[in-house]
Amino acid sequence: MALKKILLAALAVTFVGTLAHAQAPNPRAAAEAAVKYRQSAYTVLGSNFGRLGGMVSGRAPFDAKQAQTFAERVAFMATIVPEAFPANSGPDSGVATKAKAELWANQADFQKLIKDMQDKTAALSTAAKSGDLDTIKAPFGAAAASCKACHDKYKLD
Repeated sequence: MALKKILLAALAVTFVGTLAHAQAPNPRAAAEAAVKYRQSAYTVLGSNFGRLGGMVSGRAPFDAKQAQTFAERVAFMATIVPEAFPANSGPDSGVATKAKAELWANQADFQKLIKDMQDKTAALSTAAKSGDLDTIKAPFGAAAASCKACHDKYKLD
């Protein structure tokens, strides 16, 4: 529980800092803040997804309560992802990013992929509430596939 509070506090601090920078008249500072916010959000999402993945794959012991916590965090972080890609934060901003320019050019497709990820991570969170590893496996795979679909199209290697 303490880790959850620490992660959420860190994300809140990053968000507040991002808002302060986003209001700045310097477009580069706003883009840097947006990229930093995006990286922070994905760090929290990826860390929790990876820890749950360790359980699902058998690399880590299954703990039903932890699995539920990790899945809830992943689903919550998926709701933040759309706001992590403002128009001013792409490669044309001059700020280093792993996001391809096509992401901003194909917003309808990107938003469709994000919605799919949100749906799949919500289903994963629901499945994790069962406390049953076998019930979690299929939704975990579907959520992982939804992440991969977006990464394959819109993330630089």
